[in-house]
Amino acid sequence: MKQAKGLTLSDQNFINSTCRSIFKFEKHGVNDSELRQQIYMLGLYNYRQFHKVGTPKDIRNPRILEETLV
Repeated sequence: MKQAKGLTLSDQNFINSTCRSIFKFEKHGVNDSELRQQIYMLGLYNYRQFHKVGTPKDIRNPRILEETLV
């Protein structure tokens, strides 16, 4: 049965692989802004995959619901 929410084994493998890659970047002296960007993108991917909504149109707007708060 397909899950409505949660991470698949493939998602978990991708996240683990990306975490290892980010750590390698850090060991090789990548600047802080690039490191923050990589970590942000990993978190954004993780958040959206958990809710099964895919990649956002605009990475600066991670909302799942397209409503704007007033």
